[in-house]
Amino acid sequence: MYEDIRKQFFPMRLPLGIVARSMDRQAAQESIKLFNHLIFAPGLKEEAGFFRSPKSRQERVEQLWGMHIDTHPEWIVFYDERDEPIGWFYGYMEDEESFFIDTIGLVPEFRKKGIYQAFLRRLIAYLGAVGYERLTSTHHPNNRGVLIAELKVGFSIVGLELNESWGPAVKVAYLFHEDRRQGFERVFSMVPEARDLRQD
Repeated sequence: MYEDIRKQFFPMRLPLGIVARSMDRQAAQESIKLFNHLIFAPGLKEEAGFFRSPKSRQERVEQLWGMHIDTHPEWIVFYDERDEPIGWFYGYMEDEESFFIDTIGLVPEFRKKGIYQAFLRRLIAYLGAVGYERLTSTHHPNNRGVLIAELKVGFSIVGLELNESWGPAVKVAYLFHEDRRQGFERVFSMVPEARDLRQD
């Protein structure tokens, strides 16, 4: 089902001659390992003191992860005009109506150039065609660049998670349909000015 829709959107043309290519996990990871150290500093999680399951439980955790990543995974690698990989994206089905952005990263020289924002708009079109109702993601509160890009294309802040493996995370969601957006605004609206209780 997804393959026919995916072919309508990928390869995806982005600003600065960047092309986003959808691929299977093995092919994506072969490319990612060549440049990932330029995006995410090696050993960062360990240095930050984030909790990691002990080796005695790793096999079971990896089995569960393997089942989990088979739930509509999207592995996308970004290539520049010279056909060199410069970034990657990974996401999956979070629940029966939501797709979750797990990881997005670009090498430093391609950051702050509008690439992620342009990609998000096209990703939203693709996932909307698949039938999703919500697109979600979580980010460290200091990851301003990604949060700003997502807010600019219509995401809303929907929560804060405190996790022993990742630390604090701001959760954001993009709602695909107007009735959902109206429902969000209705439930989380601020008090209208008409109800201003200031005394004259």
